[in-house]
Amino acid sequence: MPTVHRDVGNIRITYVPAEERVEATNWSGSDVLRIQAYRGVGRALHRGAEFPVGNELDFINLVRTLCEVYAAGRL
Repeated sequence: MPTVHRDVGNIRITYVPAEERVEATNWSGSDVLRIQAYRGVGRALHRGAEFPVGNELDFINLVRTLCEVYAAGRL
């Protein structure tokens, strides 16, 4: 499975399969979602965070948590 990315506003979300990660940086041992922000003007990206996605439930929990944070912030 190849690395895939999509941009949302000034954020890039990348799905990186474990087999495409360098062994020295594959701390999670699983696929990850990498979330990075663009640095001001241009296409340079901050390093960003990596969220391990070992299975579908991990991804569902991430989306659920994002929805909860958004809803709580709207109160």
